[in-house]
Amino acid sequence: MHTKPQHPKIVRLSEYAPPAFTVEESRLAFQLGFDSTTVTATHLIQKTPGAPNTIELNQQGLKILEIEIDGQRTREPARNVHMDRLRLDDVPDRFQLTVTSQIHPAENTSLEGLYKSGNILCTQCEAEGFRKIAPSLDRPDVLTRYRVRLEAPKEQFPVLLSNGNLIDQGDLGPDWHYTEWEDPFPKPTYLFAVVAGQLNCLEDRFTTMSGREVALRFFAEGNAIENCQFAMQSLKQAMRWDEDAWGREYDLHLYNVVAVRDFNMGAMENKSLNIFNTAYVLANPAFTTDRGFQLIREVIGHEYFHNWSGNRITLRDWFQLSLKEGFTVFREQEFSADTSSRGVRRIEAVCEMRDHQFSEDAGAMAHPVQPQSYQQIDNFYTATVYIKGAEVVRMLQTLAGRKSFREGVDLYFKKHDGQAVTINEFVNAIENASDHDLSQFMLWYSQAGTPLVHADFQYLPSESAVELKLAQSCPLTADGFDKKPFVIPIAAALFDESGKKVDIGPDSSETVLMLSKAEQTFRFENIPTPAVPSLLRGFSAPVLLQTNLSKEQLALLLNHDDDPFVRWDSGQQLYVQQLLADIKAIQAGSKPRPSSFLCQQMQQLISNRNIDHELLATLIELPSIEYLGCQMTKIDPEAIHLALCSMEQALALFCKEEMLNRYRECAAISRGQVNDIETGARALRDHCLHYLGALNDSEVWSLAADQLTQAQCMTDSIRALHVLIRTNHPEKSHFVDEFYDRWKHQPEVVDKWFSVQAGAPLPATLHRVEALTHHPGFKWKNPNNVRALIGHFCHGNPVIFHAENGSGYAFAAEWIKKLDGVNPSQSSSLAKAFENWRNYRPDLAALMQKTLVELNQGGLSKMTREIVSNSLEC
Repeated sequence: MHTKPQHPKIVRLSEYAPPAFTVEESRLAFQLGFDSTTVTATHLIQKTPGAPNTIELNQQGLKILEIEIDGQRTREPARNVHMDRLRLDDVPDRFQLTVTSQIHPAENTSLEGLYKSGNILCTQCEAEGFRKIAPSLDRPDVLTRYRVRLEAPKEQFPVLLSNGNLIDQGDLGPDWHYTEWEDPFPKPTYLFAVVAGQLNCLEDRFTTMSGREVALRFFAEGNAIENCQFAMQSLKQAMRWDEDAWGREYDLHLYNVVAVRDFNMGAMENKSLNIFNTAYVLANPAFTTDRGFQLIREVIGHEYFHNWSGNRITLRDWFQLSLKEGFTVFREQEFSADTSSRGVRRIEAVCEMRDHQFSEDAGAMAHPVQPQSYQQIDNFYTATVYIKGAEVVRMLQTLAGRKSFREGVDLYFKKHDGQAVTINEFVNAIENASDHDLSQFMLWYSQAGTPLVHADFQYLPSESAVELKLAQSCPLTADGFDKKPFVIPIAAALFDESGKKVDIGPDSSETVLMLSKAEQTFRFENIPTPAVPSLLRGFSAPVLLQTNLSKEQLALLLNHDDDPFVRWDSGQQLYVQQLLADIKAIQAGSKPRPSSFLCQQMQQLISNRNIDHELLATLIELPSIEYLGCQMTKIDPEAIHLALCSMEQALALFCKEEMLNRYRECAAISRGQVNDIETGARALRDHCLHYLGALNDSEVWSLAADQLTQAQCMTDSIRALHVLIRTNHPEKSHFVDEFYDRWKHQPEVVDKWFSVQAGAPLPATLHRVEALTHHPGFKWKNPNNVRALIGHFCHGNPVIFHAENGSGYAFAAEWIKKLDGVNPSQSSSLAKAFENWRNYRPDLAALMQKTLVELNQGGLSKMTREIVSNSLEC
C-alpha cells in the first residue's frame, strides 16, 4: 500500500498569535548522566484571558515519567503525548505544572538539546532544542526566570554550570554533588544552557564602567585551557568597547564561556553561559592563522554583544531573527573595524556579502531579511538574515545620521528591556529619534533580491557641472513578487583627472544621494574641470552597481580614491570586465589574451610603497568564482576557473620581479607574532606567493617549501601548503603527510589540513577527498570535520564539485543521505550546494536536478527535505 507524502507544515508570519499561556517562573532539576539524565521541570503557568483551558507543550523524543498539576499526579503520562506535543486538558487559569522526563544524551547525535561531547554534557537550544530537554512552551515570546539545580557524580562531572549566578553548591554524599543557579533576567527557552563535565578553568576579572567587578571564566577540556588567553583578552576588549561605543554594561557578576569540540554552529549566546565551538576559542600562533585570530575576536565579540541585542531584548517570533542577528553582526563589524584596519574589514564584509548573500538572492531559497514563511526555522540562519540584515542596519545609521541612530538605539534598549519584540519596534525607535519617515525603507526587510543600480554620468563643461543619472531595478526572485523601488543611500564624491578630491559643497567633499525612485538625476554644480564620480563609498548599500566609467577612470579611482572600498571595487570591476571576456573566449574554444593594461596596473600597485600592506593585499586579489558566477547568465565553473588561472599566470609573469621583491620584503618583517604590522605583511607576502604559484616553476616551489619547513606560525605553514598542493612539486605528497604527522594531535589544525586538500582545484581531488573520509583523523559525526572536508569540497571547490561527469554531485548526495539520519543540520547545509542549480549551464543543471530528484525520493529529515524540495520547485 502506498501512502501519500505528508505536506510539510508551513509557518507564516501573517498567522502569528500571542501565546495562550505564559510562564511566570521555572525550576529545573537535573540528575545528570551520559547514558540517562532525568529532568524535573516545574513551571508556574498563567492562562491569558480568553484562551482555551487546554495547554500543549512542545516535546521531542522525551520519555515522560510523571506529570503533576498543583501537586496532584495526572493519569498515565503516555496518554497525554500526541506526536510532538504534551497535551493537558481542563487546566486551571493559574497552576503549577511539574513534569519529570528522561533523556539519553549519549545517543543524541543531532547536537541539539542535551548531548555528549567528549567528556562533557552540553546543550544547544536555539532554535528549538529545549523541547528535547523538557516539555515546554518552546517559543521565543514566552519569557521566564529560571532557577536550575544540577546533580551529578563528582568524578564524571566536577564542573556543573548553568545560566545566571551561582547561588548554592555542595555535596550529596561521598560521590555526588550539586550546584544551583538563578538567572534574574527573564529569557526564552532558546537561551537556556547547561554544561557539565571534566573541565579546566581560566579566570580573569573585568571592572565595568559603574565599578562592578565581573568574574570571567573560560572552560575547556584538558590542557586546551592554555589556549584560551587570546579569547579572554578579546572578551575584555569587547566588553570595554561595548561600554565606550554603545553605553552597554554587563549586568551580572559572572560570565562563563565553554569550549566544545562537537558543535553545529560557531557559538551560542546563552545568557551568561556562552557555548563555543573550539575553533572560535582556542588560539595559539603555533596552530592558529592570522585569520583565525581575527575570527575568534569577532565571534567572541558577537556573542557578548548579544547580551543586549538579543538577550535583554529578544524576539517575538522567529521571523524577527535578523532583529538580533543582523543588528549584532553590525555591532560586531564595527568592533572589528575599530580594533584593526577599518577599510580592509569593510572590504571583507562586502566579499562575504557578494560571494554568499548575492548568490542566495539568486537561488531557490531567496527570502527577505524578514522571511514571511518557513518550514524549518533552522534553515533560515542564512547570509540574508545575518549579513544583509547587518547592511540594512548600517543603512539605517546612514539615513538617520550617527547621532540620531545612537539615540534611537538607546531608546530601543530603554523602552523594550526585558521584552520580546519585532523588527518594526526597532525601526520605530530609530524613526522617532531621527524624525525620518522610514515606511519605504521597510521594503529592505520585506522584499527579497539584490537591487541593481545603473549609474551614468557625464561632465557638462559649458555648465561646469557633473550630471549623474541613477536607475534601480531588482530581478524577480524565487518568491515571485514584483519589486517596488527601495530607498538606496549612495555615498558619493568626485575626483579630478589628477586624482584630487573635488569640493562639491561649501563644507564638504562628500555627500549621500538618496535614490528612492526607479530613476533619478543628480547634479553637482560649480565643478570647473572634468571629474570622475566615486560611488557607493564604504559600500553604502547592498546593491550591484554598474557604471559607465571607462577603464582609465576606474584605474584613476583604484590608484587615488581615499575610500578603501571604492578603491578595491574599482579594481574588481577592471578584473571582472577582462575575466568575463576571457570566459567567453574559453567557451568559444580560444585562449585568453593577457591584458597589458591590467598587467601595468598590477605592477603599479605592487610597486607602490605608500599603500598599507593589508590593504594592498586586498587590492591585488582577483574576484572569487562565486562573484563571477553572479555576473553570468549561466554559470560555467570550469570556464571561470580557467579564466582565473590564465589571468593569475599572466599577471605573475609580467610582475614576477615586483612580486618576488615584495615577497622577500614582507617575509623579512614577519616573526610569527600577532600584531597589525606582521599580520599585514604576511597577507601581502602570501598573496604574492599565490600569484607566483601560478607559474609552477622550481623557484616558486623552493619559496613555498622553505616557508613551510621554516614556518614561525600557522599562517606561514598553511598558506605555503595551500600553494604547494596546487603545483607539480615532486615531493608535495611528502609535505602533506609530514604536516599531518606533526599536527595530528591538534584537531583544529587537522581541520585546516582537510580543507586545504578538499579545496584544491585538481583532477585527483575528489578521489583524495573520498580517501580522506576513511582517514583515522576524520570523524564523520563531528561537524567541524564534516565542514572542513565534505563541506569545503561542496561549497569551496566549484570546479571539481561541478565536474562534467556528475561525480561531485554523487559524492555529495551520498553524504547528504548518510548524515541526514544523524545530524540533519549538517546534511541540509550540504544540500544547499544544489539550490542554485537552475543558474548553471544546461548540462550541469540537468545533472544537479537529477540528483535532487533522487534525494527527494528518500525519507529525508524535515530540514533537508525543505532545502531539496524548494530547490526543485522554485
